Amino acid sequence: MIKKILAIGLIFLSLGSYAIVVTDEYLSTIEENWLSLEPDDAYDFIPEDLTYEMYMSEDFQAKLAAAGTRLNNSVEGKDIALAGFMVPIEYSGINISKFLLVPEAGQCIHVPPPPLNQTLLVDVTGSPTKFRDLYMPIIVYGRISVGSQSFDLADSGYTITDAVIETLHFSDEEYANEDYSYNLEDPHD
Repeated sequence: MIKKILAIGLIFLSLGSYAIVVTDEYLSTIEENWLSLEPDDAYDFIPEDLTYEMYMSEDFQAKLAAAGTRLNNSVEGKDIALAGFMVPIEYSGINISKFLLVPEAGQCIHVPPPPLNQTLLVDVTGSPTKFRDLYMPIIVYGRISVGSQSFDLADSGYTITDAVIETLHFSDEEYANEDYSYNLEDPHD
């Protein structure tokens, strides 16, 4: 209950800002939020003594792929904060109305997409956000719903609505030196 009150307070305080400096402790909480998207038993088949040969076997890879499609229905309707990277889906100029949130930079673009249970659609159609570089980390606060959707780049297992998006910084110095001016050319041309 205290965590929920703290999270709501952080969201309320952050509504007027565009960037946030985070601590290691807060990043641990966000990491736990990513892990909560996977059902507890999804990856129970992975042995502690996993070898390269086991990992590369067809059987193991099939189990790994199947585990990545399992969604955690217990997160339905909950407020969540996740740090990740923006992969634009719908946009007009530099205004992004829908994007995929992925846990690592470059996913969906340069490397295979993350598993379904680690890819989220963020819908900010009512209040589009500015484009951020694909390698600039962000934090998304919002309400999560469970359900897969397909896009050209990847499939998502969850949707976040009522979202607030902030640029993530790891130090006050980094935040102070950041240039928030945006190139007004369409970044997707």
